[in-house]
Amino acid sequence: MRYLKLFIALSPAVAIASIVACSNVGPPAISQPAVPPKFTSQFPFNKYPSALDPASRRRTNVSAIGASFNSCPTSGSTEYVSDELNSIIDIYNGPFAGQAPCGQIVSSELVNPNGLFVDTATHDLYVANWGGFNILVFHKGQTTPYNVYADPAIPLPNDVALSKDGTVVAANEEAADGIEKGSISTWVGGANGGTFVGNYPMTNDDFGLYLTIRRTGTVYFNDVDAKSGIGALWKVLCPAGVCGAQKQIAGVSFSDPGSMKIDDTGDLLVNDASKSTVDTFELPNPQPSTIALSCCPIGMAYDTLHQHWFTTSITYAAEYDYPSFTLIGTVPLTGGAMLGIAVDP
Repeated sequence: MRYLKLFIALSPAVAIASIVACSNVGPPAISQPAVPPKFTSQFPFNKYPSALDPASRRRTNVSAIGASFNSCPTSGSTEYVSDELNSIIDIYNGPFAGQAPCGQIVSSELVNPNGLFVDTATHDLYVANWGGFNILVFHKGQTTPYNVYADPAIPLPNDVALSKDGTVVAANEEAADGIEKGSISTWVGGANGGTFVGNYPMTNDDFGLYLTIRRTGTVYFNDVDAKSGIGALWKVLCPAGVCGAQKQIAGVSFSDPGSMKIDDTGDLLVNDASKSTVDTFELPNPQPSTIALSCCPIGMAYDTLHQHWFTTSITYAAEYDYPSFTLIGTVPLTGGAMLGIAVDP
């Protein structure tokens, strides 16, 4: 994922200093300095330095820290946060209040996890397993995946979601060989990896990023445009995994697009990391209402039951009341880099 590619390009000493610097940025309750350049895209997207090429990162950081455990209560909301750098998923229970994780998923199959999704009907956790080139599925309370969805094109998945008809949809950064750029992968959900339907290249992109799905089945995804080098928003219908024509949402752009979610009123929320904002769209109106956050929001989750909104910002995860965006609490970095987040209310 592009944020960590910038980390990896640094020497170990500089990387550590950078993490400490960002740690000093702190949670939203603390006054913030400017967003560190390392967390934003500071080079043309179609001109990756070789050190940042995704192919050079395949199956890095496989050795996880510690071992799996889960002492989380069975009641109350459960929050999952992916640490792509250390290939682990931290588990929390209840409102964020500076607490340590009550559980942690550590698995040899878990490699550089990014976007997360919880099916609230089954309570299963879906993981965009970037460095493993697949989608892992965990039962709640379990630390070993019981299902794996794989695309024969071997893409690097950034995000995953489940549509109302049971279709599993992934947004891919690019293929592991670097030949294909961003794409969408689809499967008919089921045991033993379900049924792979197709790999659909994103239109005119340099690489793909995140997605979310409306109850109506419309898939929204963002990517980085190959011509302009800035983020764009698209939509497509993929009934039973068969995706049709992609349509760009005119007039919408992002400096550094992050995760997306649909709230219970149908509004689309999108993080913009380098601007440190969350944009709320009442489509088809392309002009969003914008809320400024403390630092570089990347991952996003929305708890429709309690109307709480969550985000990750590399060194902490935060929980807010929604739509007021009043801060409820934060949890600090426990590993390398907090990216993906999902909540099971």
